[in-house]
Amino acid sequence: MPPAAEDPSDIFFTGATNPRHGSVMIGWVGQKPVYFEFETPVIATSETLTTIYRNGRQPAASFEWTMGTHMGMATVGGRKVSMLSLVAPGTDSSARVFRTTDGRMFEWRKVPGMPGAYDLNPGPGAPPIARFSRFSQPQDTPVGPSHALLQCRFDDDNLLLWAALALCLNRWVDLHGY
Repeated sequence: MPPAAEDPSDIFFTGATNPRHGSVMIGWVGQKPVYFEFETPVIATSETLTTIYRNGRQPAASFEWTMGTHMGMATVGGRKVSMLSLVAPGTDSSARVFRTTDGRMFEWRKVPGMPGAYDLNPGPGAPPIARFSRFSQPQDTPVGPSHALLQCRFDDDNLLLWAALALCLNRWVDLHGY
């Protein structure tokens, strides 16, 4: 279980609403600044690369999409994994599982009655440790106009990276299918 944060930390989604291109996650976990940017150049090739930057322009991970939109491989810290392993079937039809580098398992669950919202759960029956939700209209926030919010109740850099990657893919799958 990741260390708990007393109050939820807010990470805002700015830029484009496209989960794999132009989306920026910016905020704080505790006193630590958080910044992720998802960038996918629009190039007409059989493979497309999404680069996920952390803390400015430092590459943290990448997605290699095959045939432009189909899931291929993810590279995180030099480790390659199937992108499908970040959206594996969960404990029920509303959940998708992923594992962190150290083998811990988490799942993003769709929130009933809240389209486009997901809870991050550390296991079956455990209370959520984060929630992603979209705003119906862009909202003014401490970081500027935002279209979504991730509220975290944990302070774990490794988990945050893997959760952001899995969330991106969950949102993509829900918009476009596998």
